[in-house]
Amino acid sequence: MRPLDLTEKDPSKRVTIYFEGQPLEAYEGEKVTVALLANGIYWLTTSTGGRRRGAFTFGPVPMVVNGVKNVNARKTAVKDGMRLERQGYDDFQENVEIDEGKPVLQYVVDVAVIGAGPAGLGVVKEIGGRLTTAIIEERGWLGGDLKLKGVEQEGFGDPKEALNELSDLPENTRVFLKSVAIGVFDKGEYFLVPIVRGDQLIEILAKRVVLATGAVDNIMLFENNDYPGVFRRSDALEVMNVWGVAPGRKVAVVGAFPEEITAELDRWGIEYVVVPNPKRVEGNEKVERLIDANGIVYDVDAVIMSDGRRPDINPITQAGGRLYFKRGYYRPVIDSNHRIREGIYVAGSAVSIKPHYANYLEGRLVGAYILREFGFEAEPCVYEERLKNYEPIAVPVHRLPLDEFNSQDVHICGCDVTLRKVDDVVKSGITDLQIIKRLTHLAMGFCQGRFCLFNGAVVVSQRTGTPMDKLDIPVARPPIKNVKMKVPARRD
Repeated sequence: MRPLDLTEKDPSKRVTIYFEGQPLEAYEGEKVTVALLANGIYWLTTSTGGRRRGAFTFGPVPMVVNGVKNVNARKTAVKDGMRLERQGYDDFQENVEIDEGKPVLQYVVDVAVIGAGPAGLGVVKEIGGRLTTAIIEERGWLGGDLKLKGVEQEGFGDPKEALNELSDLPENTRVFLKSVAIGVFDKGEYFLVPIVRGDQLIEILAKRVVLATGAVDNIMLFENNDYPGVFRRSDALEVMNVWGVAPGRKVAVVGAFPEEITAELDRWGIEYVVVPNPKRVEGNEKVERLIDANGIVYDVDAVIMSDGRRPDINPITQAGGRLYFKRGYYRPVIDSNHRIREGIYVAGSAVSIKPHYANYLEGRLVGAYILREFGFEAEPCVYEERLKNYEPIAVPVHRLPLDEFNSQDVHICGCDVTLRKVDDVVKSGITDLQIIKRLTHLAMGFCQGRFCLFNGAVVVSQRTGTPMDKLDIPVARPPIKNVKMKVPARRD
C-alpha cells in the first residue's frame, strides 16, 4: 500500500506515473491529485506570489502533463506512464480545444434541476416521471455532499444505501454529470439553461427551473491557510470516503463544526486533535505543525477546516433572486412556494443550512409545488409539516484578529488576494464590495466569489461596524462558474 492509502486497491488497475521524474504507484480512475496525495506528495504548484500550494484548499491545480502545460490536475485522471511536473499559476490558463464539428445540443423539458444532491434528487423523485426533467450536476456523481459521507446520516441511515435508492430516477429524466450550468436566462415562455460538458455546449429549455445548487465550505482565515496539507472539509471527505486515501496520519481539525470530520476520522482510525483557535500553519513542503492563538504548537501533517457551510448564492443572484442575512449567512428571499421569482424555485442548502434529510424533504416539497402548478394532484402540506422538525443551522461569523495576524500570510482568496490587500483597501475608506473587487480582484477568479466573497464582507463589516445585513453584496453575472470562454461563444 502507498503511504496514505486507507484501503487495498485493485492490483489489476495499478499503473505507474512519474512525478518530477520519480516513479509512483497509481490506480486507473484516480485523479492526479489523489494519486499524488496517496504517495505523500502535497506540494503540487506555486502561486503567482511564489507560495507553495497543494490541491485541496483553493481552485485549480495547474500542472505539466506529458509535456503539456495548463492541465488542471484536479480534473485529470491518471494514465499509465503519465509524466507530471509542477507548474506555477503565473502562466496558467486553461487550454481551449473545441471540436468545431460538434453542433450545439438542445433539449426541451418541463423542469430543469441544477444540482443533484439530496434536494435535487428529491425534486425529481417527487415529480415521479409525470413531467419531463433534466438534472444537471457539475461533479461526476449523484448525491452531492451525501456521497462524501461514510457514517450514518439522520433520516437516511447508511448513506450508500440511501444513495442507491435516491439514484433510481424515472426514465424520462435526463442526467447531465460533469456538466456546469453557466446561468439561467429568460427565453419567451421557457428558461434557457446553457451547460458545458467538456468542450460541448448544451442548451436546456425548461418551463420551470429548480436551483438545488447547495452550499460551499467556509474558508477559515489564519496564517498560511493556503499551504499544502490544508484541506477544505469536502475535499478531506472525498479523499477518504470516495478514494480511500487519508489526508494525513495526524490531523488537526479546526472550525466551529469539528464533529463533521472527527466522526469520519474515527471511522478510519486516523489520529487527530481538535484546535478551536488556529493562528498559523508552518512547514517546509507541507504542513508540519499548527500554532494556535495561545502559542501552543501541534505537530500534525494536515489541517482540515470544518467551519460549516453557507449557501452558494451566485446562481440565485444571477437568476434574479434577492438576498437577506440570517443565522450567519446570506439566504434567498423566497415566496410561499419556494420561488425566488415566477418559475424559478430554490431547494436544499441553497435555501438554508440543514441536515441532508431535511434537504431531501425540501426537494420533495418543491416537486409537489411544481406538480400542483402543472395541474397534478400533490400534497406539499405533508412535507411542510415534516420540515417543521428541522430548524436551519446557525453558522458563526468569527471576529477576525485583524491587527494580530501577519495578514500578508492570510489568503482570503485563492487568486493570491491576501487579507492585507483587502484590509488595506477597506482601511483607506473604500467599503463598497463591488469597488473592492475591482481593486483587489477578490471574487474575480476561478470560484467567482463562491468561497471568498463572504470573508471580504466580514472584513468590511468588522472594520466599519456595518452589520452584515446592511452590506450590498455584488450580484453574480454569467458565467457563474469558471468555463472556457470559447465554449459558450460557440454557436452554429
